[in-house]
Amino acid sequence: MAALTAQVSGRAGVLLARESLYPAVIAYYLAHEIGHLALGHVTEDTPCLVDLDDSLELGAEADAEERSADAFALELLTGSPEPTVTTENETFSAASLANTALKAGSELQIEPGTLALCYGHATKDWARAMASLAFVYSNPAKVGPEINKVAEQALLWDALPDESEAFLRAVMVA
Repeated sequence: MAALTAQVSGRAGVLLARESLYPAVIAYYLAHEIGHLALGHVTEDTPCLVDLDDSLELGAEADAEERSADAFALELLTGSPEPTVTTENETFSAASLANTALKAGSELQIEPGTLALCYGHATKDWARAMASLAFVYSNPAKVGPEINKVAEQALLWDALPDESEAFLRAVMVA
């Protein structure tokens, strides 16, 4: 499972089940799941949506809801539902892609790792896109524990039934 998005009694939640050393990957997953909520894919009739596959790499195999959640995520993170990615040649390295993303990210005010992932999304050259992230982030570290810290502070633990609190505490273990 990559992620789960649920809505109960008008309240929504997202459970990210993937870990990454790179914030851009997790930001994309979260933006994609927020897209499902914002686009009405999770309703009282369908209160839970489980993304079993890696939404980053689905591409043409994705159904309409997945494609629209992808477009939402890309627009949220870059300002465009279909960011344009061009390259001057096909023989550049992951380090070169990272350098270009770092420079363009500063100019465009878009997180550089996100730009590298946009290259992967546009070209399906995921190997080079993912390898470039090691050059974008100088000190890679698991992102999940940081997200869990934010969730720990934001959740209204006293408002949760005991079994819900126990479940959340169990799944939030880093």
